[in-house]
Amino acid sequence: MKNNWKKVALGGAALLSLITLAACGSSSNSASASKGTSAQIKDADKSPKLSFWWWGNDDRNQATMKQIKNFEAENSGISVEGRPSGFGNLDQVFTTQYAGGTSADVMTLMYQWVPQYGQNGGFYDLNKLSKYLDLKDNYDKAFLKTGQVGGKQVAVPYGENVMVMWVNKTVFEKNGVDVTKLKTWDDYINAAKKFPKGSYPLCSPTWRFPVTIYLQQKLNKTEFNAKGQMNYTEKDYLDGMKWYMSLVKDGVFVPRSDYLANVGSDPVSLATNKQEFTGKYAGGIGWNQGLQSDYDALKGVGDQMEIVPYPVISDAKGGANILSKPSMAFAIKKDEKNPVATAKFLNDFLNGEKANQILGTTRGVPASKSAQKALEKSGALAGFAKDANDAGKVDTMSETPFYEDGTLTSIYTDQIEAVELGKTSVKEAAHEVYTQTKAQAAKLAQQMGLK
Repeated sequence: MKNNWKKVALGGAALLSLITLAACGSSSNSASASKGTSAQIKDADKSPKLSFWWWGNDDRNQATMKQIKNFEAENSGISVEGRPSGFGNLDQVFTTQYAGGTSADVMTLMYQWVPQYGQNGGFYDLNKLSKYLDLKDNYDKAFLKTGQVGGKQVAVPYGENVMVMWVNKTVFEKNGVDVTKLKTWDDYINAAKKFPKGSYPLCSPTWRFPVTIYLQQKLNKTEFNAKGQMNYTEKDYLDGMKWYMSLVKDGVFVPRSDYLANVGSDPVSLATNKQEFTGKYAGGIGWNQGLQSDYDALKGVGDQMEIVPYPVISDAKGGANILSKPSMAFAIKKDEKNPVATAKFLNDFLNGEKANQILGTTRGVPASKSAQKALEKSGALAGFAKDANDAGKVDTMSETPFYEDGTLTSIYTDQIEAVELGKTSVKEAAHEVYTQTKAQAAKLAQQMGLK
């Protein structure tokens, strides 16, 4: 596997101010802690009371609460308060907790929060807890670096998310297409010819994903470098947009006009997209660790979802170069007063055999080798979960953590929509995407001190 992990960050000006203040306030604690080693560090309390914050659905919440109970039973004297939350307003919720000093002892992080909040001792340096937290033997060294900022291990990436392609096998076969023969983009163009009018083989949650992968394959480089600077030229964007528009014209991807008329202006999950259930949108691309619920949803209406190989363009300079990123990460509070007990809990959550058999794949498949062994032993890593995880074992490239910044995504969406609706030309849209993306990337890079 080829990984191209980067360390950049995302954030707004107001948010950055809060972070900076909070990080500055922790400098004395960080400096003091940095003198310690794993053997010297001790807890402040004899019976530590910890807290753990995460977000998720009911299945994840119930499994996590059971894992906490199991940990408490196996570690007498340590108690853990579970703090689950929903998926809404995560940025606001996390920022409020972090800036207000009310963060849980162990907290779940979105990928972009690692460099964003991890600057200047923003989280506990996990390297100091190696006696209690086994990262070295359980994680790929390159993947573990996605949790590092300034040489410190400020977070642990949980699982690797890789963009994969999937199809509704039932619908494809009804339209006379053998999904085992879908290998190239020409195969999808030929498949589209067999679909009835108003039906399409693929729907992308944002046109940015397929264009980025196309350019990563063609140029063998990511959109941004490690400092958040542009790797692509205006000509590259024009090339990528023309390629995408040709597939829309050939009926492979859902046209923007059809999506606006039948779904709306915002990307929605398969589970809430009626066009997917009626078979009018018969496939798409998505992060592999988040597809289980979509698989279950299609199964619920009697259809079979299947992951297929992501096509590689004929003039690719590198390999498949598929987009990848950590699915989520976990960190310990910067001024943690019971680091030993907290590290033991995090280690159990990430690597414990019984813990991971309880948690199952409610957060996707973890990257920890011990956790994967536990899942295989229990039979949890089988069927579609295993297929989805195995589909990610390809050549990958990881964009900067701010790749999925909302403003950057809107720039792309607005311009391609204008092209499809006849309000601008592809050439003019490519110019706007290049200039606006360059400006936004520079802003994000400056906020994160990447210069």
